[in-house]
Amino acid sequence: MSFYKYLKEHAEKDPSHLAIIDGDTSLSYGEFVSQIECFASATSKLKLNGNSKIGLLCLNQKEYLIVFFAALLKGIPVIPFNFLLKPEDLIYIRQDAGIDTLVVDSTFVKPETATFFKLFDNKIFIGSADPKQVGEGALNWEEFIAKGDPNDSIKRHERAENIPDVILYTSGTTAKPKGVMLQENQFDSNCNGFLQYLHFTSEDRVIVALPLFHSFGNIMACALLRSGATLILLQQFQPKTILESIARHKATLLPLVPTIYSFLVQLYARGGYDVSSLRYCISGGASLPEVLLKRVEEVLEVTVIEGYGLTETSPVISVNTMKNGSVPGSVGLVLPNVELEIVHEAGNPVMQGEVGEIRVRGETVMKGYWNKPNETAETLLADGWLRTGDLGHMDEKGRLFISAGRIKDLIIRAGENVSPLAIENTLMIHPAISEVAAVGIPDERIGEKVKVFAVLQEGTQVTVEELNKFCRKKLPAFMIPDLFQFIEFLPKTATGKILKSKLREVS
Repeated sequence: MSFYKYLKEHAEKDPSHLAIIDGDTSLSYGEFVSQIECFASATSKLKLNGNSKIGLLCLNQKEYLIVFFAALLKGIPVIPFNFLLKPEDLIYIRQDAGIDTLVVDSTFVKPETATFFKLFDNKIFIGSADPKQVGEGALNWEEFIAKGDPNDSIKRHERAENIPDVILYTSGTTAKPKGVMLQENQFDSNCNGFLQYLHFTSEDRVIVALPLFHSFGNIMACALLRSGATLILLQQFQPKTILESIARHKATLLPLVPTIYSFLVQLYARGGYDVSSLRYCISGGASLPEVLLKRVEEVLEVTVIEGYGLTETSPVISVNTMKNGSVPGSVGLVLPNVELEIVHEAGNPVMQGEVGEIRVRGETVMKGYWNKPNETAETLLADGWLRTGDLGHMDEKGRLFISAGRIKDLIIRAGENVSPLAIENTLMIHPAISEVAAVGIPDERIGEKVKVFAVLQEGTQVTVEELNKFCRKKLPAFMIPDLFQFIEFLPKTATGKILKSKLREVS
């Protein structure tokens, strides 16, 4: 009941203080807590059992947060769906997790999702469309929540053993999505760790464009509501909408992923937006190139705080501090309640400054992958260390650097380990480059060739010969790309992470 306790305290201290701004509607902390209690209570009217779970297929909207915190309060496991997945992947997650109750926004009621909806015993339907379109057993949101009694909200649901509070599914970019098993107290512990470095207050007004179903969006919402801040929910992950919302609501914090920052500063530079209210930008979800960090700070005139984490670690592992500001190239200090080591391929610790695989251990590490013991054993070692699959190093001040990206993305070219991240960071310095991704493609003679996909800045031109010449000046010979391809946009996940698997398919 950790987060309910925080929310209840805010509601009792200042019930009229805004918790959520959702388009043209808003909820104060008093109203937010009341609706959480009503939803939690109303679940007792559903036919639930010890294995029951609630699925969330919603946009960034107030109902998502009401259900998420109500499920934690009641003790019913909750599973957010990535709304950008194909119907067959939604069906896979429903079957894999055994979800019997779905809260769904009308946006997702389409002919192609009809089979998916039929799989649920209970469906709670948000929006103005006819609930009959979702099939039998559909309940209207307003009618359902009206059945709840706030005084009966904290009577806990009796669930079967070994079922976690939350299952967050990974994106499934190279295989079927994996369900990461996490507990409410792990989210609370993670907040305890990084809030020692990042100081949020009840006066903060925060743009939430990150999808709430994703671990980054999820933990930001948890930490900010725990701090009594106001969340400004955006359903569109678009630079124009973000900039308009900052100006309209006088937002003080902006958490985003690097690719969105890239487009944001381009649009802002054209003029017409007021972002003077911003205190900090927060970056995570992927590596932030130094040149982009500096560009954001110069253009928006705000400090960028970069952090690092995984869904499997609840998720934050390290973050730069508000006290020290940005450290170009670094993802900051390891959280006080996280243990981290960097090791060689054989598992032996590296020397300080040497690159190796990052491993973490501690109270925020997942219990495992739902229904996947083999995958769990590959990632979680017997002594409790979790293999991140990321390559990094530490400096003399204990700051973590993601030096070479993902192990699986490392390019083996003529026996040399080529870091795609090093190539990408170098090319981002070129004034014509907006986005870039380097991948390895099979080659019979040298194992893998280095291929670069580049998106150009609007209104600029550059030739392959010019980029080759630029790389020869900046990179060692074994890292110089073999091939370049200009592309209109890079394929990405819902949170803006580049899908290198898709680029390899193009090759």
